[in-house]
Amino acid sequence: MPVYIRKNVNFTPPSLDRIPLEDEDDYITDPDQLKDPLPQPYRMIDKVLGQLVEEVWDIVESRENERLEEGRKVRPPRHENTKSLEYLRKCGCMTDSGDGLYMFIGHSKGIIVIDANTQEKVTLWEEDRVDLQYIRAHIIAPNVYLLVSIDDMGFSRLHAFSGDKLYLLKHLNEHQMPLSTRQSSRTSLQLIDKNNAVEIKPKIFLNFCHYPESRDIWLEIHKLPRESWVTELDNIKAKLQKKEEPKQEVKEVKEEESTETAEPVEGTDGEKSESQSQIQQSQLSQSIPNLPTKSFKRSNEDTAGVKFSQPSLVFKLKQPPQVSGNLSSSVYSTCQKVDSGEVIGTGQNHVLSTTQIELRKEVFDHLHENLLEYAPKDDTVDNIQDVNFHFLNAGKMIPLGLENPANLTIPTTVAVWWKDSTHVMHYSLLKTPGKDETKPDMVWPFTAKITSSAVSDETSLMIIGLVDGNIVLWDRYLGIQRGVINISDNSCIDTLLFLDPSICPQEMTEYPPYSTRTTSYLLVLCRNGAMYAVLMGAGGTQAEPICLSPQIEESGEQFSKVETVRGLPDLILTVLQNGNVQIRDVLQGKVLCEMKVPDTHEIMSPWDPVVAIGNTGQTLYLRVIEREPTETDETTTDASTPQGTVLVYPLNTFNTLETFFNRKRDSIPLSVHTTVDKRVDALMKERIAMQAFRKDRMQERWNCFKEEIWTILQYKEQAARKAEEREVYEYQHVRVFDVKS
Repeated sequence: MPVYIRKNVNFTPPSLDRIPLEDEDDYITDPDQLKDPLPQPYRMIDKVLGQLVEEVWDIVESRENERLEEGRKVRPPRHENTKSLEYLRKCGCMTDSGDGLYMFIGHSKGIIVIDANTQEKVTLWEEDRVDLQYIRAHIIAPNVYLLVSIDDMGFSRLHAFSGDKLYLLKHLNEHQMPLSTRQSSRTSLQLIDKNNAVEIKPKIFLNFCHYPESRDIWLEIHKLPRESWVTELDNIKAKLQKKEEPKQEVKEVKEEESTETAEPVEGTDGEKSESQSQIQQSQLSQSIPNLPTKSFKRSNEDTAGVKFSQPSLVFKLKQPPQVSGNLSSSVYSTCQKVDSGEVIGTGQNHVLSTTQIELRKEVFDHLHENLLEYAPKDDTVDNIQDVNFHFLNAGKMIPLGLENPANLTIPTTVAVWWKDSTHVMHYSLLKTPGKDETKPDMVWPFTAKITSSAVSDETSLMIIGLVDGNIVLWDRYLGIQRGVINISDNSCIDTLLFLDPSICPQEMTEYPPYSTRTTSYLLVLCRNGAMYAVLMGAGGTQAEPICLSPQIEESGEQFSKVETVRGLPDLILTVLQNGNVQIRDVLQGKVLCEMKVPDTHEIMSPWDPVVAIGNTGQTLYLRVIEREPTETDETTTDASTPQGTVLVYPLNTFNTLETFFNRKRDSIPLSVHTTVDKRVDALMKERIAMQAFRKDRMQERWNCFKEEIWTILQYKEQAARKAEEREVYEYQHVRVFDVKS
């Protein structure tokens, strides 16, 4: 077959730099162009559907990743409750007695005292329309407890528990509010107590703030007659014992006579008496459901007409006014009101007039007009400021009775700071009332708003948390500031807790006669859910905060309650907003165990849970309510309020907490400070104790003298040899100059 080949044809391929680029419109490079483009509006519909599929796929992928991460997590063991206290269905608050013997429960009709070991009722105090929402217990004497309670109407009461009976001591604000303003009133209480039955303070101060309808707020500080109350309770206890002795004798005689009589026959009066007794018992059980086997008496029956000594008012502190312009008419009067500047004040007295302040505000608004829409809006509806306070013992910040042993354990100062304030004001409690109580004796200014504060047990250390994420530590006894530590840059400080120093490795003291330095950990909880442990050492030593829990993004994982476990310094109790109750290791942040709630119940108000640990950390009490029935549930319950109960968890039986219960730690004070007399005594004792070693030291010193003398002689010989070898210059003629010439 003939083949025709054209002449002068080059079949070599082109060079690499001359290869034509691929066509962008080619369907091989873009498979989507294999099909013809859709016309409108189908093209738009196709894009919307494609974007929808991609978003759904991203959601599915994220959920799958979350499920895989959740499955990889190490689940802490969950423990069930061993007992359910049905007679505490309407429990609103609970607290421990401090020594682990009793639990005080506040419910809708009063206070119930139960034994912390057996969970049996000890006594009951009832009153109509009293729904307690807050209760705290303090030890004021051996086997004598002072209870502070607040109901839902804002009324405050003081009770004393002694001899298995409750005594009403005082209604604090019963006659201070009219009936129309009780719904809008709020009250807060605080007592001084070291939670130690051995070290009992002779004076206890109580304070409460009051919000009537006029939207005024003030702080009242009262001095409680503790010694008088203890003696009055002892007298009442003795009288009650005398009354009960003849009643017991009569009961014993009746029991003996009843045993001697014949047993009743069916249909006789004996059957009627038995039926009547059964009816009485059933009525009593209806009034107090699920009575324990242990018998008890209501305290209202024996303590109805008892009167006690009344607290005395120390001083009354009103809410500080807002900073406003100076209203003086002349320059002379303005200068008279301005502070001299010798001490730091609150900024109330200044020379700026109202017109000057308004003019500065107008200038600011004009310069930043484009940014005013992003500024936070002022909430003028609720201007009520909450007050926070701490009672402080003597220190070198305010020199009042520092070296007096009688005042070392008595609170001499109260530190007060208001919400959205940048000042901590100190007021002396030793001043005579009637003078200018509203003027603080000392003011601590800060560069940001204060959000939280905490004081150590002996009140020698005070920590302040700021809104910018910094904490400031003050040593009040020495009168110095230990340092400022930055915790977080994007969140404010929410909670501060001093931890037990026994869990922290202690530093060696610099001088042997007396200990002066003690280190401890501070637990810091930020608003974003991050938790840190900060090492506090003496001398201003700072360390990087230890992150126990990272920042939490989900709202259900936020902490709603964090508190230390009494008797177990290595553990903390945490409650999350999703209802999980956990026990964590305080130094590692690891979740050791969780409390399992029955499927038919849930925690009541997880954002403000009713939970307490009693019996020195061995038992946990948790308030739960029944779950609301869903549409899928076959069984429906009554439409009334769900029934509640208190679950009891024995922490001492949990395997994960066994090592913490077996671990023993010695009690170490948070800060050690000694007086001049104690320092001199310690130095003298050390001097006397070292007398026996002086002979050995003198002998060692005499032995060292030989070597020292030999070295001195060697230096002398060497110096004499160098002097002999040195050249000597002699001058034979000294030229004399004539002064006149």
